[in-house]
Amino acid sequence: MKNTAFFLLLILSFPLYGQRSNQAFFYAATFTPDSTDLSRQGSDYMVLWAGDNYSVFESYYGYQLDSVQTQASKESSNPRDVNMATLLNSVMSMKKPSFKYKIHKSWKDEQITFYQNLFFDNYVYTQPLEMKGWKIEQEYKDILGFNCQKASIAYGGRSFIVWFAEEIPMRDGPYVFNGLPGLILEVKDTQSHYSFELVGIQNTVVEMGGRVLEKTISLSKNQFFETKKALYKDVRKALLGKPEGSTSDESIRMVQARYGKANNPLELLVDK
Repeated sequence: MKNTAFFLLLILSFPLYGQRSNQAFFYAATFTPDSTDLSRQGSDYMVLWAGDNYSVFESYYGYQLDSVQTQASKESSNPRDVNMATLLNSVMSMKKPSFKYKIHKSWKDEQITFYQNLFFDNYVYTQPLEMKGWKIEQEYKDILGFNCQKASIAYGGRSFIVWFAEEIPMRDGPYVFNGLPGLILEVKDTQSHYSFELVGIQNTVVEMGGRVLEKTISLSKNQFFETKKALYKDVRKALLGKPEGSTSDESIRMVQARYGKANNPLELLVDK
């Protein structure tokens, strides 16, 4: 496999869960969160941990934060012995993830498991792995030295153009995208609101079974999107009964304004 662009990698050990990655594919993600202000863009640095018949896609910034916290807890058997000031300073200095989801793909189970944090709760839902409707076109371009072929698909109320490389024989890609005869190196919707572009590759081992959210609330995909919509619409209700200090009128106003501008999700519709 050919050398590619830069990468940054922090490796910390996790408990054994039986699913290990053997490669990491890094993607630069950009998105337009507010459909009423197309000039404002967000970004994240994503990673696809890929193993045999299993993968996890998440924010690499989120992975780094988790790793720091996990390492701190390992260094002391008593949580009271953890130097919270040092830990907080370290966490505060790190970049924060824009995307708080973790997407697990299992070819054995033919299933995608989607984890996401919303406010103070973690949610999980599943959907079929298979993506129907791919159209492969006879158009090619070079991405990081790989000869990539064009394909398109309608998904979640958007139309996407992707580029995949048969040189990397994996039927995987960023977000939920999969099912082509080669790794997907680039994904963009036709409105240029969301994009994932490969920037680096590294051989590495991560225990993918540990890359989950704990104490999850299990919903159907439709229920999850309805819940997310309701929480974003009424932040005051979402924060009821939560930690003191998070429900002042001013904090609610600020949070409500922020979530009011998060009105342009990647999936506009829930695919049936």
